[in-house]
Amino acid sequence: MNYSFFGITDVGQKRSHNEDAFLYDESHGLAVVADGMGGHAAGEIASGIAVEVISEFIRTMDKDGEVTWPFDYNNEFSFEANLLIAGINLANDKILQKVEENNKLKGMGTTVVAGLFKGEKVTIAHIGDSRAYYFRNGKLNLITEDHSWVNEQLKKGIISEEQAREHPFKNVVTQALGSGEKLFVDIDEVKVASDDIFLFCSDGVNSMLSYEEMQGIFEKFNGDIEQLGKKLIEGANQAGGDDNITVVIVRAYE
Repeated sequence: MNYSFFGITDVGQKRSHNEDAFLYDESHGLAVVADGMGGHAAGEIASGIAVEVISEFIRTMDKDGEVTWPFDYNNEFSFEANLLIAGINLANDKILQKVEENNKLKGMGTTVVAGLFKGEKVTIAHIGDSRAYYFRNGKLNLITEDHSWVNEQLKKGIISEEQAREHPFKNVVTQALGSGEKLFVDIDEVKVASDDIFLFCSDGVNSMLSYEEMQGIFEKFNGDIEQLGKKLIEGANQAGGDDNITVVIVRAYE
């Protein structure tokens, strides 16, 4: 399976600066989106560390399999899942270390969603409320489950999808890099079919656009991933652009 990648970020309509970060690396089949939080531009430091540390670790391990594994290897997961879990934990350690060195950065953290494409499989790891979706046979499917307060309320049936998008606590995450030493990284693995399109995004996309609106954009613009990415940004901005907006899109083809 072959993959083409596209990524784009936008500050949105309400924020003065962009605390999201993204990276894609075609040669290693890697896509990462991170959504930073914390005052004094600390959010952009945290999200920048996340994408940098994760990608650097993946590249190093790809190049040299003899590198000492930094954490316990979990045999219940695939090699790719272990790579992403270790990369995310390394990034978490680096963020905590930065906070220790500089008290002004106290409270900084970041979400992360990362996908590793190998052959006909993608392994996805995430912490927080940045999401991964895939579009197949005309239907958009959500892969990840938000680590967020509103998602917990949604699962309990206390609030509706619409209320979740409007809720004053919609940005409250229950897990983030930088919030502590123990992370519970969620792993999803999807068998990839030719013509699948994968979306990795910060919540600036799905907090502004309903599932139906996102589905409509995918139906209309799935022929060109660059145009698709730009239309998702445009749609989120037209809906209010309350947050920074970031997408990485990956198309599978034979």
